[in-house]
Amino acid sequence: MATEMQSFYTPATTHISSHAPAAVDELITKYSSTIATSTSPGASHLPMKNPRRNILQRFADRILLEYYRYEVTFGLYVMTPGEKLVANTFVIVVLSLLFWALLVYFPALLYQKLSRLVWLLTGHSSEEMSAALGILDSHVNSISTPSS
Repeated sequence: MATEMQSFYTPATTHISSHAPAAVDELITKYSSTIATSTSPGASHLPMKNPRRNILQRFADRILLEYYRYEVTFGLYVMTPGEKLVANTFVIVVLSLLFWALLVYFPALLYQKLSRLVWLLTGHSSEEMSAALGILDSHVNSISTPSS
């Protein structure tokens, strides 16, 4: 026994629902056809968006979209302009300090961790490796440049 699945808002295509008044069926038919025609690509009453925007306009739109998402996610859209200024200033200060610390301290940390990795992989300290590479480098330079 096959059961027929249909949407609650659209009438069945094979028969008109007996439990709904004819006015309801008429309204459903009217508005479902309006929705179908308004979403069709040939609808001329809808304003067309300019599909050819240059990269600067698309970049500006993207920035505005991301700022909107930031405001909605963290609740800034309900704040007064003064509160937004304080909150955005706090975020900018924290991010700039984080970026500054990254530029100042990360290279030294990276060198330290890479030296540790060299020691773990080879069993030699980075000073021994640099001395060995320095000897090799000076040996290669002496061979490549003939002495007169």
